[in-house]
Amino acid sequence: MAEPFLALAGACSVPSQPPASTLTRYGQRANPAHRNLEQICEFCRFLAHEWDGNRQHSYAVPSRGKSRGWSRMVEGKWSAVGLADAVSKYSWNGKTFSENKAALDRLADDLQSAIRRNSNDDVCAILQAIMHWGGVDNKHRQKRTFEWIERNADEISAKLSNAVGLIKDEQASLDSFDGVNLIMNSTMTKIVSLADPEQKLVIYDGRVAGALGYFVARFAEEREIHQYDLADQLLFAVDREPKRTPETNRIHFPALFGNARDRCHASMVRWASQLIWQVAKECQASPREIEAALFMWGYNVMWAYNTAVEAEH
Repeated sequence: MAEPFLALAGACSVPSQPPASTLTRYGQRANPAHRNLEQICEFCRFLAHEWDGNRQHSYAVPSRGKSRGWSRMVEGKWSAVGLADAVSKYSWNGKTFSENKAALDRLADDLQSAIRRNSNDDVCAILQAIMHWGGVDNKHRQKRTFEWIERNADEISAKLSNAVGLIKDEQASLDSFDGVNLIMNSTMTKIVSLADPEQKLVIYDGRVAGALGYFVARFAEEREIHQYDLADQLLFAVDREPKRTPETNRIHFPALFGNARDRCHASMVRWASQLIWQVAKECQASPREIEAALFMWGYNVMWAYNTAVEAEH
């Protein structure tokens, strides 16, 4: 397979034009593909700057339910200054980023080994462990995913390899993600990410989606870019849970669920992976660190709430 993500990496390696001249081109209709790619590259630089930036973000963590342990740890409120700080305050299953990455690395090694051996029984067992780690192993809530795995148990290795290959091939159609042949959702994105031998596919769930939308909205607001001038690839599909929806008066994002939801979600995995891979190179972090920072940031990105918090500072 050719090196993935060459188009974005190649475009972003070209020296950028001064911001003022870039802004004047956003509203023009000439050569929209070039304009969009230039804008995407500018957003990559913007997000890379946020790694060591001083943007403040905070939210309340509920003291009940699954988050009660986390809430006690942060005394009811999580806060960070910049994305690098967000990684240092990462928490999942009561463990730090380093602890969780070690667990994911073990699961990834086991899964990729089982796929290479075409040991479908082992693959299915490892998928259960991945789903347990991700807190998505409730058979009622994840009924569709469990049914797809069971239906394809005898060829699950080939199915996962095909899913990884299609998403990483920029030219490949994603029509196979039709909800029957292949599926994609917040559970499967964890599985596909770990099944990728190159580890270049990110976990695109509601929190990562919300954080990407949050920063796109900030990028657009600070440059006074309107919805119709924003590159389609920056309009990340987001969860419709209010706290995961970063919409502003200026920028609105499509829903992650709905018609063709599997193909939509696979497309988001492809594009977010390309973008995060490029951002990681620019700020000299790993894609998994960027993903983890966005995951923590994206717990609550509701515009009205966060605007009020920012006003306090």
